[in-house]
Amino acid sequence: MSLTVDIKFVQSALDRFGNNYHRMGVASTSGLGGVPPEMFDGEIDAEGWVGWEMLPSTLSQEDIVRLESEFRIDFPPLFRAYLLARFQLFDQIYSAQYDQAIFNVDVPSNNPLGPIRDLINAWIPLLSASYIPFAQWGDGWGPMCFDTENRNDNGDCPIVWMDHELLIPLGEDACRNRQSVLPYVNLLYPSYRDFFEDTFQTKWHPR
Repeated sequence: MSLTVDIKFVQSALDRFGNNYHRMGVASTSGLGGVPPEMFDGEIDAEGWVGWEMLPSTLSQEDIVRLESEFRIDFPPLFRAYLLARFQLFDQIYSAQYDQAIFNVDVPSNNPLGPIRDLINAWIPLLSASYIPFAQWGDGWGPMCFDTENRNDNGDCPIVWMDHELLIPLGEDACRNRQSVLPYVNLLYPSYRDFFEDTFQTKWHPR
């Protein structure tokens, strides 16, 4: 599929998903983190929370290419579309297949590529082992990654996760070595598209 078709598919899925998502977050009036002012949907309540709305993305394909070049990686096509589709704060999603919460990278309007960049940097040794972090399994239990060594013909990748309590004791050098990491790899989905359809077509939402 073309990038344009993928973006439209993701936009449609995010719009439907957003109708059933509890869109509240901590208001951010300065700096990064929380709900950017331009995404406020209503007034800030007494505890500092505010509703948020999705916004049209102003990112370009070139912005994604620069990010990929920065880390010398190639995202699956549908994940590129996800980053380009909307400014949104879907940082907690749910796998219906596994009955499991997931910490997802969102795309905030004031720092749209910050969450994915931060997650990659947090687990950057894994890039050398052909794994690209893009989310966290459970309540931050460990990185979910694109397995780029087993990339499909259409550019998509299987989705795996590793327990951070097992990875961290290995050390950075071992995490750069695919053979050292393989015993701790758990296959979750055959592709990012399967992951996306599982998580963004559910009516569950965090509270």
